[in-house]
Amino acid sequence: MDVAREAGVSFKTVSRVLNGEPNVREPTRARVMDAVRTLGYRANPFARSLRAAQSRLIAVYFSNPSRNYTSEIQIGVLERCNAEGFNAIFEQASGGLDSIVSLRGRPNLAGVILVPPLTEDAAIMRHLAQADIPFVRLAPIEADGEAGHVSMDDESAAGEMVDHLVSLGHRRIGFIAGPAEHPQARLREAGFLKGLARHGISPSSELVCRGNFHFESGVQATEQLLALGARPTAIFASNDDMAAGALAAAYRKGIRVPEDLSVAGFDDTPLASVVAPSLTTIYQPIREQAGKAADMLFGGVERGPETSIVLPHRLVVRESTAPPKA
Repeated sequence: MDVAREAGVSFKTVSRVLNGEPNVREPTRARVMDAVRTLGYRANPFARSLRAAQSRLIAVYFSNPSRNYTSEIQIGVLERCNAEGFNAIFEQASGGLDSIVSLRGRPNLAGVILVPPLTEDAAIMRHLAQADIPFVRLAPIEADGEAGHVSMDDESAAGEMVDHLVSLGHRRIGFIAGPAEHPQARLREAGFLKGLARHGISPSSELVCRGNFHFESGVQATEQLLALGARPTAIFASNDDMAAGALAAAYRKGIRVPEDLSVAGFDDTPLASVVAPSLTTIYQPIREQAGKAADMLFGGVERGPETSIVLPHRLVVRESTAPPKA
């Protein structure tokens, strides 16, 4: 603390300089080292190792119903934690704030990663801020500058899928939306509607069904769409689990994909490449997002707008989409 006081910086900044971390401005680093020399400071290696041992845990909280999405998050975090010597815990936070209040007492906690839709939970974020627990938000709708966040452009990506389906000749496109309270689901629905408008296609309420990101809800929504008098020639589901449900529903009704019906998904989880036919989908860099979020916590990044990372997506065309029948 004497070094921090002498240099006019925080204890955390002194720690970063002494540990050789890169995210410190050179004038600040020089000021700290001047204070070290002035005070004749000598690092205590035992104390340093003890502090390191107490900051080796990252907690990931989720309530996303998609097992494929959640497993990709887990893999992304674990890969980075293993590389950096950290541990990770994964907790289902279905109880919202009540699920994370025990974090305050963990002395070895380096920080928390919030997975959608918990990224929009104001009570949880307020609790973490008040407890001075660093946290990173995955895929928030809006960045508020109060915490680190990693995302992709879900709205633009959904619009690109509409562009692809329209380019094949589809005009009557069904959409299986995700839960209304889920931030990414809302962005993808907005992108779908804007994509239709861009091509001069008026949206029809009967062509939009709502699921919950589960396979079963994709089956039910597709059955509803295929029961329409004028059924869609293509169905775009806002995640791969529901798109797989659409494939199953079409198969049960003897409707061939993509000859009679095109189906598209979103996320490009491993499921997309193992179903038959393989899914045309949007690649979301889920593992990379999770890994970047972990990296932010490893570095002890300060809160602020500079902690915003937006990763690229891409359209992945596979076997499940084709031009509609004449």
